[in-house]
Amino acid sequence: MGSGASAQKQQSLEVHYPKQSIAEISRQSKLSFVAVLREWQRWVELGCDEEGNLAVSSLRAHYPSDAIMHRVIDSIPALEGQISFTDFCRILYIWQTMVMEERLQTLFQILNNGDPLTTDVVAQIIRAIRPEDDVEQIKMIAAHMPSSLSCLGTSVIDEEDFVAWAKCLPAEELHSKLGTFTIIDERVMAAMEEQHAKNQ
Repeated sequence: MGSGASAQKQQSLEVHYPKQSIAEISRQSKLSFVAVLREWQRWVELGCDEEGNLAVSSLRAHYPSDAIMHRVIDSIPALEGQISFTDFCRILYIWQTMVMEERLQTLFQILNNGDPLTTDVVAQIIRAIRPEDDVEQIKMIAAHMPSSLSCLGTSVIDEEDFVAWAKCLPAEELHSKLGTFTIIDERVMAAMEEQHAKNQ
């Protein structure tokens, strides 16, 4: 192999692996080595820099019409508009330890800064769960949902209402749309949930 090829290979390694070792990130985040490695591959695909930082704007751009994902992304700690890979892995570990109800409670806090959900936010949730539904139909459902779901018969949905409603969704919809974190590699999510189930 010539010197030019060697230099090219070295540059590729610098670009495609984090400056901090996978093993060290695994230790800090408590995720397994394999989970961190797979997530790093995903992080690179999303466009992180050589330091392992990913711009919030770049991450949001991967979900152009998903208002829920934008809120989730905006809730991730960032420094000067950049999310570090290590911090992201720490969040994944916390997500792993949550049961579905805790995930839904967390999602509720993210959706409207902890405030009761309005008709507009409800419409965004329905659109994320069932993007194939007609826009006008979604608006109509969203307009009636708060008063029908609210324990107090109000025009907004609080955390208790939201969790109770979400848990009544078909299991597949609940898991795929509201219970997972779609930035995570599917194999990592499956492995994390399997491990968490064993630890119960």
